Amino acid sequence: MRRRLRFSGWVIALVFLGQLSACAGDEEKQLLVFAAASLQDVLTELEEPFEAVSGADLRFNFAGSNTLALQLEASGRGDVFLSADEEWMDFVERSGRLEPQTRRTILSNRLVVIANYSSPFEISRLDDLADLPFRFLALGDPRAVPAGRYGRQLLEKIPVDLRGEGTSLWAQLRDRVVPCPDVRAALAWVEAEPEAVGIVYRSDAVSNERVKVLYEVSAAEGPEIRYSGAVIRGSSKAASAREFLEFLGFEAAKENFFEHGFAPLPSSSPPRMKLGFGHG
Repeated sequence: MRRRLRFSGWVIALVFLGQLSACAGDEEKQLLVFAAASLQDVLTELEEPFEAVSGADLRFNFAGSNTLALQLEASGRGDVFLSADEEWMDFVERSGRLEPQTRRTILSNRLVVIANYSSPFEISRLDDLADLPFRFLALGDPRAVPAGRYGRQLLEKIPVDLRGEGTSLWAQLRDRVVPCPDVRAALAWVEAEPEAVGIVYRSDAVSNERVKVLYEVSAAEGPEIRYSGAVIRGSSKAASAREFLEFLGFEAAKENFFEHGFAPLPSSSPPRMKLGFGHG
């Protein structure tokens, strides 16, 4: 069931976007958004209000940010890219696939350690994982998937004294890692396997009744997680693509992100996005 969107915030946002749409012309309506897998639930929820006022027909391609970036490098097809980390956005920018001056940082997230809802596992600190009798650690592939890379960075920072030899928690657990193609696949592994634990985003676990959160990583403990978005260079729907990025910056949209477990940008927030597309 979709959440009820806050009415007052959407009135302002949708009236403004309606004015922009009236000037957008009769270009093709379908807008293809390449979006990180962790954004699937919230973007699906935001689809209807955006389409109602923009006249666009949103189409989503959800996958790991690494997979999306490689697709964009190879083909350039698409209108908007929403990445779960800055590195893959950098990769697409270096390949010349981003429209200049459209890139913006959108929001943040937190990591959580999860287990199957039926498992007996409990921890009070991250280093408790060293003695937890689980068989599998489900992660987005730590070589490429943002959630997996964030998870590895987290575990590498935690020292563990193993038989008198100092090592990291990552070094102790890596042989049990199940590398998954994206964070949703890691979540699904834990949903299906009572002997597994996983590290995923808080937004993936916040309303999932098939898993339980063993530990929520604070902003101070974890790596800095930054989602970013940009228009794909050569998009024939560049105006609508900019409009969609503008829409994601409205407070009403941000409230929905936060209800889904996402977080404000770490440290200090960037300047508020100006209204309009910044043409000229």
